[in-house]
This record gives sequence, structure tokens and C-alpha cells, in this order.
Amino acid sequence: MNIAVSALEAPNKGSLEEWLNTPRLAKCGEFFTPSEPMWRPSKSARSSVNWQAAIACVPSHWQRWLHALLAYRMMEVAQGTVELATSILSRAAQIGLDPLNEYHLIDLRERFNTSEFSALASLMKYWQECESLEQRPSQVLIDAYETLPRKKRLQNDVILRLDPEQGPLTQVEQDALFQWAHEQFCHGILDPESYLYLRLSMIYGQRGMQLRMIVFGDFIKTEHGYQIRIFWAKQKGDDAGWRRKSETFNLDEDLYNTVLAYRSIVRARLEQEYPGRADWNKAIEHVPLFRRKLDQRGGRRKMNPVMADLPDQNALEQTPQEKFHASSKAIRHWLFQMEIIPGFPTSPRTHQPLKISRGHRFRHTLGTDLSNAGLDEWSIASALMHANTHTVRKYRAVSAELMRLIDEKMSDHLALVVRAFTGTIVTDRALAKNGDRVDRQIEDLAVCGADNVCHLDAPFTCYGCSKFQPFLDADHSAALERLERRRAQTIDTDKTTGVLWDRAILACRKVILECNTLRESSQLGGSDA
Repeated sequence: MNIAVSALEAPNKGSLEEWLNTPRLAKCGEFFTPSEPMWRPSKSARSSVNWQAAIACVPSHWQRWLHALLAYRMMEVAQGTVELATSILSRAAQIGLDPLNEYHLIDLRERFNTSEFSALASLMKYWQECESLEQRPSQVLIDAYETLPRKKRLQNDVILRLDPEQGPLTQVEQDALFQWAHEQFCHGILDPESYLYLRLSMIYGQRGMQLRMIVFGDFIKTEHGYQIRIFWAKQKGDDAGWRRKSETFNLDEDLYNTVLAYRSIVRARLEQEYPGRADWNKAIEHVPLFRRKLDQRGGRRKMNPVMADLPDQNALEQTPQEKFHASSKAIRHWLFQMEIIPGFPTSPRTHQPLKISRGHRFRHTLGTDLSNAGLDEWSIASALMHANTHTVRKYRAVSAELMRLIDEKMSDHLALVVRAFTGTIVTDRALAKNGDRVDRQIEDLAVCGADNVCHLDAPFTCYGCSKFQPFLDADHSAALERLERRRAQTIDTDKTTGVLWDRAILACRKVILECNTLRESSQLGGSDA
């Protein structure tokens, strides 16, 4: 693409029109032309940037400079950030508020929520500091933005008031959700992507943006165990950018093996659906775990392609490509769909299905759990990938006593919600479904009644499964000891994932109690005869 050198220079009043008509390189690596009605350089984005509606919020002699500002912004930040800015400006225009008018700031603050008003203030500050633009807001206006108190009230914080629909999940709710996801996945009702997204959200509590950046190559096997690489979001300076800075966290072996098996399935489908488009054995390292799919709302196919048919698939041989990753809208749709699946866990606090599609709920949960476990602010900030401790202090304000009070109020519902063991105890192998099949025997403890093999960590993950058929006379106490040792080993390396063993331990204890009850009743019946 030939671009005149003069058009690349900072625009002035005389050259601004030429500058806006010159293609620019967006942050995502694709070109866009500022004068075009809509911008969509990122092919992975589901919507375009409508700058025309946005610039209407300022007086006419400012509009072309705001237009240029948004173009500069597109060159430096992600398209989603510019979309948010134009959405805020467009809504301000609709109600006649001018972000350049100091007397409108209070009305703007009241019209938008805290994060939106902060985004607007950041955009104005960026404009004032953008020396490439001749016409810029005054420092007085920027000072007014920065000194205006934000309207957020702590009593409305979903974490501090333990909001039952948006705040942290209680341990009972987490247990029920984990058990449901495990069973739905094992029985083929929950697809691998939805299952993995839910598992990773519950374990690591990271933002959706961070989980969407994950590729198969981010799951690592080392001589010290298994790890996952997670990239930062909202960073500033040299570390800013898509998949620019990362941290590694410990990973459960069972989850690693699940991802590895899914990776093989995805690679096979890519080779089948897009033969010759890339060396998929090499490219699979950079294929997203959560991929952009073909949008087929108008009609359905029996099976959608495993990844959207976008150009430059061979570029995945070298590095991850943002355009192939799932959008936030698609992920939210997955979570909404989970909530309406029959049998989805119910909250004892609301007597309604759990809400998992609202905001940073898993993030709030992890932060609260880590605080209640006694971790210091820096440790919580590190686990949540915060650059400082300011945001995590709210988790310290939620006391363990308050969480225990909530659990006590739910005690009447505990048996209904937890129901850790949902299988069937059998007295003889011949009475069990699949009892005659060698591949369905679970050591000398039980028989699996599922139609398909789940390849998960038997017998540890089996006790909580509804298809589990434990033998009445098996040594389940020994299995319980193994489960507790496994949990202790996991906690030694990663306290975050160690709690996931609690559900299986509770189910195993329930099996032991029920077996004892059945044996005692059998003995009493024999003595009466």
C-alpha cells in the first residue's frame, strides 16, 4: 500500500482532510481509512466503530479534530476500547451533552456509570496530551474531569454487600456448579469449549478478555508439573497490547489432560475442514482455545466448522492471531445458554438458577475466597493479576464470619443443593448397568453406568457422578484416604485448585455412610428372621 510521506505527518488545519483520507494501521495490525463511514479493522470484532454519530456531541468546529482523535486512538488501542468511547460520545450527543463543556460534566457523570465516565475522562486526557493535533481541550477542562468526584457508593458494591446474583458465590454454590459442569461434560451435554471456559473461570478468576486470549500452546508441561500461561489485560506503557505480558500459574493434571485430548480433536478437524491452508501440526500451538465460529443465526448446519473461515490461517504457524479468537459477545452467549439448561444449579439464597453471565462474578468469588483463607493483599492482587492492591482491599472487608453466617442460613437447603453423591449403590456387579463390560469397571470399587468413556481421573472424579455405581462391600474408606491425600498434595502446590477435591471427598463420605446404613439394616433384618 503506497502512502504519501506527507500524509503520515501530523495534520494541521490545511492537511486534515488529506490525513483523514489516508489509510492508517490499527492496533490489531490491519489498515482502516478514517474517512470511511464505519471502521472495522479487527475481523474478530462483531461490530464496527460509528465515529459519525460520536463526533456530533461536540460543536461543529471541533468535530473534525475529534474525528482525527478517534483515528489516533484506533491506532494505539484495541478496537473494543474505541467502540466503547464512540458509544459514550454517541449517547451524550443524543441527550445534548457536550464533553468539552465544563458545565456539562456533572450531567455526564450522572448519565453514565463509573467505568463509562472514567473512560470518557481518559479519552479527554488523551486528546489534551495528543501533541499531533492542533486543536485540543484545555488543561482546565481536564483538571475538572479529574477533580470531579465519582458517584460510586461503596454500599452498592456487589462484593461488599455479597449480592446473590452478581457478588461472590458461596462455597455451596461453587460445589453445586462444579458438580453440574462435570456431569454435563462427561455425558456430552456441555461442549468442551463451554466446559473449559467455566472451569478456567472458576479456578483462576481472570477477566473474560484474558481467557479469550488463551491458545493451546499456553498449556505447558514442565519437569515440575503442569502450568498455564495467562496474559495481562489493561496494562499500560511498554507492556500494553494483546498477549504482550504474561504470568504462569499451576495447572491440575486432570485439566491439562482434558485440554490435550481436546487439542487433538481440534487439530484433526482443522486438517479435515481446511486441508492445505496451514501446517496444522505446527499451527495448533497458536490456535485459540476459544475460537471465533461461523455465525449461522439465519440457518443451522449439523456441525459448524471448528473455526471461522478467515484469510491467513497459515499465519498461525508463526504466532497467535487475534481475529481467530472468540468475541466477548460469543462467550456471554455460552454462559447464558448454560443458565437455561434443565437441571442447572439453583441458588439457595434466591431459589433461582445461579447467575454466571454477569460481570466478574468468578473474579469476585476467587478474591473473596482468598481473603477468607487468610492471604495478604499482595497475594490476592498477584492471583488476580492486579498491578497494585487498591482494588483488592474490598475483599479484605468481607469477613469470613459474614460468609459463615450466610452458609448457616442456607443449612436447611444444604442437603438439597449439595447432594454430593447422586449415583446408585449396588450389592452385586451383575445388578449394575454395564456390569458385564470390562471397560466400565472402576478398580474393585464400582461400575460406570455411562454410555461413553469420559477419560477423567477415575476413581477420584467418579464419586460425584450420577452414573457411578459403587459396590456395597467395597473398601471406600481406602478410596477416601487416597482422595484426601490427593487434595493435600494439590493444596501444597496450588491452594486455588485444591478446593475442587472437596466435592468428591464429600460424595465419598456419603457413599460410606449409606453403605454402613444398608449393611446395618440388612443385619437387623436377618436377626429378626
